[in-house]
Amino acid sequence: MSNLKTQLQEAIFQAAKKFSPQLKLEQVQLDHPENDKFGDYSTNLAMVLAKKARKKPLDLAKLIVKELKNNRTIEQFNNITIASPGFINFFLKTDYLLKELGRVDKDYAQGQDLKGKKIMVEFCHPNTHKQFHIGHLRNICLGESIVRLLEYQGAEIIRANYQGDVGLHIAKCLYGIWQAPNYKHQITNLKTITKKVEFLGKAYAAGNKAYEKDPQAKKEILTINKKIYAQSDPEINQLWKKTRQWSLDYFETIYKRVYSHYDRYYFEGEVYQAGKKIVLEGLKKKIFKKSKGAIIFPGSKYGLHDRVFITAEGNPTYEAKDMELGRLQFSEHHPDLIIHVVGPEQAGYFKVVFKALALLFPQTKDKEYHLVYGWVRLKKGKMSSRSGNVVTGSWLLDEAKKRIKKDYPDLDEKRAEMISVAAVKYSFLKVNPQTEVAFDFDESISLQGNSGPYLQYTYARAQSVLCKAKKPYTLRNTDYSLNPEELAVLRTFYKFPEIVKQTSQDYSPNLLCNFLYDLAQKYNVFYNRHRILNPTMKQCSNVTMFRILLTEKVSKVLYSGLYLLAIKTPRKM
Repeated sequence: MSNLKTQLQEAIFQAAKKFSPQLKLEQVQLDHPENDKFGDYSTNLAMVLAKKARKKPLDLAKLIVKELKNNRTIEQFNNITIASPGFINFFLKTDYLLKELGRVDKDYAQGQDLKGKKIMVEFCHPNTHKQFHIGHLRNICLGESIVRLLEYQGAEIIRANYQGDVGLHIAKCLYGIWQAPNYKHQITNLKTITKKVEFLGKAYAAGNKAYEKDPQAKKEILTINKKIYAQSDPEINQLWKKTRQWSLDYFETIYKRVYSHYDRYYFEGEVYQAGKKIVLEGLKKKIFKKSKGAIIFPGSKYGLHDRVFITAEGNPTYEAKDMELGRLQFSEHHPDLIIHVVGPEQAGYFKVVFKALALLFPQTKDKEYHLVYGWVRLKKGKMSSRSGNVVTGSWLLDEAKKRIKKDYPDLDEKRAEMISVAAVKYSFLKVNPQTEVAFDFDESISLQGNSGPYLQYTYARAQSVLCKAKKPYTLRNTDYSLNPEELAVLRTFYKFPEIVKQTSQDYSPNLLCNFLYDLAQKYNVFYNRHRILNPTMKQCSNVTMFRILLTEKVSKVLYSGLYLLAIKTPRKM
């Protein structure tokens, strides 16, 4: 929270304690009303406390306001009103808003709350030998934004990516490759990353189909899987490494395209053997137990559910691999927190894994967090890599760019790419991370609605004004009355640091999206109704100077906000 918001919260707390001695500071909630006519801050505390205070909400609100008038914090507000059934609304003075306008710069919303904290954000997680689908794309968009938001609050960040490079899906893919006619010749003729990945996708689909329908093929695939883990077959090893690198090279093209990168790549292939040893050691310590030939973690003992960590055949499961992954991550980086950006289907899984890990390695207790994000689908339906009919992240970006170039043929390739990435990213980020996304092309690329291109367009519009204005543009005074559109924009800036902080705390970029869209709307209304640049710029009036300054600050906030969403800002659309 900004200093003013903190001070106001404290002032309300002290005033209300007289009528409710058991009140705690965190119970005092302050919100920004959606409609500006209800103030800059609003609290419903009188309604919350009315029953215990044995008073009517409106009467209690009046008493709290009366007490507040003796607090110096209230000097920043020119009006405090009470609205039925008991809201208390606070209206900031224009002088305070102008002071905040002067403070707006590139680091205006930066905080130090997380300074000294080391946080690992583990996100994306594509499996080699499989397609990078639109679910992965939402994951990386969310993860990259979370990284930037936490860095903005002062945290030291380790970007991590845990990828499945061993397992049954690899065996299915290799089997599918060997079934392809003259597969060695085909592999030799695959010259581009795109062609290589398409080939892997078809091979995986063919291998998966054979596994499900042909008992002999299933047997062969299981044998291949064992040999991959054992690294006992030179031919399998060579093909595995070669095709694994194809996938990794392909993933890098997408990471670069969406402005992301990693400090550490973790792989299942480096943790499965040590993970098994850790579980066996845990068995001796009675953290795990045997059940029907397998080794399980007795989650039911802790209000969770039991899970297999080593199968009856002696193979480590994902859970066992995560024991070594956790040990490795904490031993290498000593983070204060690890955030795992993973889908909702793993919620129960992570509860068990975090508990088992904390028993094995107590230093990890309460330092693991599962950030859930919802599924992604096109409005037309689902996709599946098993059938080979997967909607890839690359296709979604390419299709968005194709449609943007069709609608705006004057765009060059660089700007079309920038706008298409913004369209896709913003469509994912503007909704709560846990909410399912039904991706809509028309909505995502629109320059009119709540979209990434709309925010980019607003930034470009502001830049166009600033390019035409003469510098320096210094505000001498504001001895004129601000019109409603100017005031609406002015009353937005002070919220930016609060929103960025709240977005970081909640891991919810949608809060920042809402703020930026609101700012863009208000600026565009102002822009369309009032002349900013005076035709005779030699004699700039103070009104003109103020409007140029307002435009400059809108530009800075949009730039900073879009950076935190990992969206680039073209100076021209």
